[in-house]
Amino acid sequence: METELIHRLQEQQRALRLAKQARRADGVPPGLVGLLAELDRLSGQECHVKELAAHTYLDPSTVSRAVAHLVTLGFVARTPDPEDRRASVLSVTPKGRAAIAEMHDWYGTVAAEALESWTPMELDDFTRMLARFSRDMTTYLSKEEAR
Repeated sequence: METELIHRLQEQQRALRLAKQARRADGVPPGLVGLLAELDRLSGQECHVKELAAHTYLDPSTVSRAVAHLVTLGFVARTPDPEDRRASVLSVTPKGRAAIAEMHDWYGTVAAEALESWTPMELDDFTRMLARFSRDMTTYLSKEEAR
């Protein structure tokens, strides 16, 4: 069973990579989609590279380079932190929000078409189980990291 689960998770990762590569209209590089979406979810909070890295479980240097690219592309803005002039507060620009909206529309359309044979109950069950899986894995791995 464990081997089958691992195999299915690897298939799911491949499917998500394929989806990221197929979606090009909004101009967000495939490897930066998740970072931009997470920054948008954190909107309303002051967000620095360090916090964004913590929320995405990525190395701060990796996030810093990715954010610099998103800034260059116009999807993210940096403003000086009034409490620490050495730091910058990150925010999604209107162009970034438009790209995120386009991305959500595209993913919604693809998911609706790909899963059109699923019943509403199957979709609800899958959504609930996927949320539980993500929550349980995050909880477990966070405990492991703390050891």
